[in-house]
Amino acid sequence: MAIFFFFVAVAGLVYFQTDLFRLASPKRGLSGLVSVRGSVSLERLALSEQEIGIINQAVAQYRDTFSKVDLIVDTVGHVDKITPNTVLVFAVELQTNGDLVVKSWSRKVPRANIVSQLVGYMGKAAGEYKEFKRFPDVKQNFKILYI
Repeated sequence: MAIFFFFVAVAGLVYFQTDLFRLASPKRGLSGLVSVRGSVSLERLALSEQEIGIINQAVAQYRDTFSKVDLIVDTVGHVDKITPNTVLVFAVELQTNGDLVVKSWSRKVPRANIVSQLVGYMGKAAGEYKEFKRFPDVKQNFKILYI
């Protein structure tokens, strides 16, 4: 009988002290280095946990190059609800660890493609910025690098 109560106590301890039996996992948040500006808020974008994970992974991968990531997202006209097919105006500003900002030109992108566009742009911008840093005499004359 004592062994039975011991197992019940251990099972209760495991149940209350761990998330082993919880049905819903806690939501993962977007990295603190990422901000969303423009007429479309982060909440309206309704990023999935998988998309948040992809963005956070890209931010972590390039954190030695970029200290801040700003997404500027606007709608084309009046939009009540954003769906994966909603076309949005999308631009990115990447603050480097120096005093230079790498910016993208605004482009129209369906909501479903925003995360892949962001991650692709960050990779391209990191490569271009690395090349740009090779020329210190040019670097000191620029504050913004458009890619």
